[in-house]
Amino acid sequence: MKLNFSVFRTMMLAALLFVGLAAEARVITGTVKDQTGETIISASVVVKGTTIGTVTDFDGNYSLEVPDDAKVLIFSYVGMKSQELNITGNVMNVVLSENSEVLEEVVVTGYGTTKKRDVVTSVASVGADQIKDIPVTSAAEALQGKLSGVTVTTTEGSPDADVKIRVRGGTSLTQSNDPLYIVDGMPVSSIADIAPSDIQSMDVLKDAAATAIYGAQGANGVIIITTKDSNTDDDKMQFHVDYSGFIGWKKIAKKYSVMDPEDFALMQYEWAWQKDNSISGLRSNFYAYFDKLYNDTKYKDPSEIENTPISTLLQEYADPSQHPFIDWQDQTFGRTGFTSNQSVSLSGGNKLATFALSYNRIDDKAIMEQSNYVRNNISAKAKFKPFKNFTVGFTTRFTNTQVLGSGSNAIKDNGTSTESRLRNCVVYTPTQLLSKNDGSSEDEDETFGSIYDPLTTIRDNYKMKVDNKWNIQGYVSYKFAKYFTIRSDLGYQSRHISTDRYYGPTTYFARNTGRPGIQAGTAQLQVTDEYSTTLTNHNTLEWKQTFNNDHNVSVLVGEETVIRKGWTNNQYGFGYKGSYDVENGEIFNYLGQAAYSEITNYVDPRDNQLSFLARANYDYKGRYYLTATFRADCSTRFAKGNQWGYFPSAAVAWRLSDEEFAQDAADWLSNMKFRLSYGMAGNNNVDLGYLHPDFLSQQMTYFDMGQGTSNILVVGGSEKIAANPNLKWETTITRDFGIDYGFFNERLTGTIDLYWNTTKDLIIRQNMPARYNYQYQNIGSTRNMGMEFSIKGVILDKKSKSLSYNLSIDANISFNKTRVQDLGNMTSMLAQTSCFGSSEYLTTAEFLLEVGQPVGNVLGYETDGYYTANDFQSYLVSSHAWGLKDGVVNYGDGFLTNKPVPGSSMSTGENGVCVTTEKDKVILGNTVPTHSGGFNLNFNIGGDKWGKFDLAANFTFAFGNKILNLSKMEYTTVTEKTKMRNLISAMSFENRYSLFSAEGQYMPDVYATSALVFGDAYTTFANQLDQMNIDKGANTYSPIMSHYVVTDQCMEDGSFLRLNQLTLGYSLPKVWMEKTKVINNIRVYVQGSNLFCATKYSGLDPEVDTRSSKNPLTPGVDFSAYPKSRGINVGLNIQF
Repeated sequence: MKLNFSVFRTMMLAALLFVGLAAEARVITGTVKDQTGETIISASVVVKGTTIGTVTDFDGNYSLEVPDDAKVLIFSYVGMKSQELNITGNVMNVVLSENSEVLEEVVVTGYGTTKKRDVVTSVASVGADQIKDIPVTSAAEALQGKLSGVTVTTTEGSPDADVKIRVRGGTSLTQSNDPLYIVDGMPVSSIADIAPSDIQSMDVLKDAAATAIYGAQGANGVIIITTKDSNTDDDKMQFHVDYSGFIGWKKIAKKYSVMDPEDFALMQYEWAWQKDNSISGLRSNFYAYFDKLYNDTKYKDPSEIENTPISTLLQEYADPSQHPFIDWQDQTFGRTGFTSNQSVSLSGGNKLATFALSYNRIDDKAIMEQSNYVRNNISAKAKFKPFKNFTVGFTTRFTNTQVLGSGSNAIKDNGTSTESRLRNCVVYTPTQLLSKNDGSSEDEDETFGSIYDPLTTIRDNYKMKVDNKWNIQGYVSYKFAKYFTIRSDLGYQSRHISTDRYYGPTTYFARNTGRPGIQAGTAQLQVTDEYSTTLTNHNTLEWKQTFNNDHNVSVLVGEETVIRKGWTNNQYGFGYKGSYDVENGEIFNYLGQAAYSEITNYVDPRDNQLSFLARANYDYKGRYYLTATFRADCSTRFAKGNQWGYFPSAAVAWRLSDEEFAQDAADWLSNMKFRLSYGMAGNNNVDLGYLHPDFLSQQMTYFDMGQGTSNILVVGGSEKIAANPNLKWETTITRDFGIDYGFFNERLTGTIDLYWNTTKDLIIRQNMPARYNYQYQNIGSTRNMGMEFSIKGVILDKKSKSLSYNLSIDANISFNKTRVQDLGNMTSMLAQTSCFGSSEYLTTAEFLLEVGQPVGNVLGYETDGYYTANDFQSYLVSSHAWGLKDGVVNYGDGFLTNKPVPGSSMSTGENGVCVTTEKDKVILGNTVPTHSGGFNLNFNIGGDKWGKFDLAANFTFAFGNKILNLSKMEYTTVTEKTKMRNLISAMSFENRYSLFSAEGQYMPDVYATSALVFGDAYTTFANQLDQMNIDKGANTYSPIMSHYVVTDQCMEDGSFLRLNQLTLGYSLPKVWMEKTKVINNIRVYVQGSNLFCATKYSGLDPEVDTRSSKNPLTPGVDFSAYPKSRGINVGLNIQF
């Protein structure tokens, strides 16, 4: 009985408890859909004023237990308008509508952030969503073709190739036009080492109203990168793990077609015959290298010396079994490259503390032999909120980059262009020549066209560069008195670049850099250690307040200090002999065994900067905007009296779409904003050391002033630079008018910008008479004008659990032109590429800078085809002399004798004599594109039960420019100095006008009917020669010349349309991921890179710029650029 009573009592207590709980809580259920009737997955349902909430399931349903006193539920979803609904029953079905205002992007605008909707200056942005699904290896690649007014040029194809970023073309003539790079609030020297997987957003500030807040550093635009963080307002600790990686294979995208051994032999015979057709001349210049019979008998009695008939020799060289073709391009650049790019990140936190850790590694086996690239990135980022309104954050990044290989272009090497890899493998002899190993030639370099075989060149140019870079920064932020925020940032950067160089006996540096008692042509070593540090501190105070819900005001003031230091140590070893394991760097263990050693230590001049800044913003109802900034910079790069620069700016904007009269159009006009800005920015990118003597521990350079005066210590060591204490800032004034537009609830958006920039007090390196080489001076001004258009359209957009798809296209195009307005007391300046020595080059400078003309004009000679036999009236057999017809101008320098022959190139010099006079030169074209841009296509389709497919294509283009193809000039010319070099197939026997038959006969002597051919006999004679060339399809001139010369044949259309990347991906079904309870998403993809390039350019690639880093006035030059590759990547993304 007691037991039954106990059970009854227990049951009663449970029932009372259940009734009590029921009185305190109830369950609300329902379905959330969009305006099309499709259910919404993962929509948020929250009890207002609490943290009680849930999300909808795969069918859009929810069930939420709410307290009895709950009155309102909040329904929300990304991209939709949130709804607050009173609880009216136990079932609540909701329809959410799209709301573009929720998708307000935040852009970084300099010491702060602004909603993109409220930006009043010219700013372009790339978000993480535009990067995450497209595998790239650098931040610069992620910008290609995506932003109007921002051009990204990969100067060549090597893994560590310079990537040139220009914002609106740049502003300076001879100084750096690189933009300022800001990463997480701190300036950095480069973004090449930032892992794309770490990037949250990239914002590009283009006009001075945006960049003036950075003053001296912002004249060429500002690129601001914000790395990923873990932002959450959740009380519970959350963790996220992401992995992304890909592996890929690549091959050279295009090779030059070169002459085969038979064609090469015939070309060399033609050159030797026209130089000296005597038997001794032919034997010395031709048979010594091509004829085994001659080499076997050349030391016998002269009467017994023999040589093989040229026709028989040509047959031998046409036989691959006797003289196989050596594809030096394939042997040098033909290997299959392999790339591995792996990234993993861990992030997490709660509303009091967040963190993000990441690691990225790139291994790139390049297509060139003995060259590899490795990069390791480690980053850590954390943010803490120990108490209300107080935030502490820090970021640490370490980058280790290792580059094996001497590089791709001689501009990066000591010595001259003779070590250029591509050049060597194009022009080196296509088959083995006889005298190479017979010891008969003491000057092998001269024998084979002043170059060595490409593989020996690579072996003798060993280079290992290790670049270690640390970036450590932290900040403290405190908000007080409700409207004020004070923040202090401190950043430290250190960099150590260690470079080991081996110059083997074949290198120009080893053969031409002598030391006492050191035999020329012995191996040499150079070990260089470069150190640099930068300490940056900026402190800001911001007041931000809203009055009457309509007037928004913010004011920011601040101070910034930058201290830079740098020093370089060099160790040289000369006179190494013997055999060393160069490939593994063994020889660097024996630096102390050099026959002669040197050590130099160099300390960079002082480079500090102090700045003060201020900015004020005002807007009324988000409709009318006004912003003003001011910055004052003091730089030690200038002398006292000129150290301070002042840079103000202002901008206004009006959002027409928010006006009452525009509300009738609200269903199709979602945004229309007009912007107008004016501002000034500075440029202090002058070479360090021009103002004060550099300290070089080994030696200093003095001038003996004579007459008992003291010697003067000058700047620059062997390059004597005259100091200029009057040098001051370059100043750029920009004006910008822009329109931001959005239609149909932001399904069609874009911007239009018109800008007009002027830069005055240009810092130009001016040549000096006597004693000094040059001096930096403020000379002249430039004008930079252009237009930018960008557009993005969401063509298809549907979201549902069963079927979702989206198709969007965005495009941009920029029009830019820079003109020189003033050059001080000059009307023009010449600029040279320094690709060739003066003894072989008929051009002292290729570029001409003139007042009223654009930058990039190339100066040279125009051609008018080539001479044919019918341009002459007589031929003298004994001396092989040709007599021009009356009225036919003696163009061209002919061959050595300044007398043309049939096949010689014809120029159009105005004075009708020789092309070698400077006054015959004309402007051949401009190497700067007038239009550039890109467009992108993104498409995805899928469902929760069958996964999602995605497709992305990225195109870039440029047109309106020429390329100065100095490679073509070299690869189509034979001179005295370049004998025994091969040529490209464009100059093959079938294509060139030739006086020889395919069997090597000199046909004028065959067709001649008398010792002097003239009159009607000459007409018949000339017709036979011309018809012979017509029959074989001749279409170009003979390559035989006395010098290299820049003509319109070197200028080619550089316009192109390139498919940079094509990516196809597949994400596994969400229902599968839900079952794992651990994995959020798995995506696999395949990507092709550089799949095609539509262009008329005959070179390897039209996107080339190999000399402007040496001289900014020589853009768009193709000279032995490392070939670009075409590749395929396979990748995997996993989110936990």
